[in-house]
Amino acid sequence: MKVATVREFRDKATSYFKDDEPVLVTRHGKVAGLYLPIDHPESFPLELRKELLVRLGEFVGRSLEKKGITEGKLLADFNTFKKTRRRR
Repeated sequence: MKVATVREFRDKATSYFKDDEPVLVTRHGKVAGLYLPIDHPESFPLELRKELLVRLGEFVGRSLEKKGITEGKLLADFNTFKKTRRRR
């Protein structure tokens, strides 16, 4: 397992994404995150995939709530983006 600071990970993200080795990301010497390359998602146990999806959904929900973004606002913004994207 490789260890990288947040800055190193940001600067070398492309090379880390091409590698098969996990990367422990640190900020000020403390763990900030973990990058796990997934070549074949179906090889992960179903329960682990479910748990990751639930956690990700909860995180996104909390982030949107903190910023005062409702589901309706998000959908409206996405639809506007799709319409302008087609015109290009």
